[in-house]
Amino acid sequence: METTDADLIKRAAEALNPQQLADGSWVADVGAAVEAGDGTVHTGASVGGYLSVCAEQSALSQMVSRTGPVLRRVVAVWADPDGGALHVLPPCGRCREFLRVLRQENLDAIVVLGPDHRTTLRELLPVHGWHAEQV
Repeated sequence: METTDADLIKRAAEALNPQQLADGSWVADVGAAVEAGDGTVHTGASVGGYLSVCAEQSALSQMVSRTGPVLRRVVAVWADPDGGALHVLPPCGRCREFLRVLRQENLDAIVVLGPDHRTTLRELLPVHGWHAEQV
């Protein structure tokens, strides 16, 4: 059975386990789910602090170690601690580049931005092939 975007959002939410550390940073306050090229789903959670690891990177680490670097879809979520409302987050710039350098074909991966909103990594990285120009 095919995994829907709603299923992927639910799996990302299941990775949440928010805890605030003594230094004020958070761990597991953002959850992510990635669908690998073979259809398996891997999840991960963020680790805060000054050397933070994004939830997407955590999930991708599992994916790469289990199946490989090819990605079909990715989603990250955050739950508001004041009311519990779930929010879908776009990947940050570092994660967008991380997704791209894992495998160039990941530019065609779907980035889930909400229950009824999606785009491709290529659209989020419109100048991904540009390099510095000599002046």
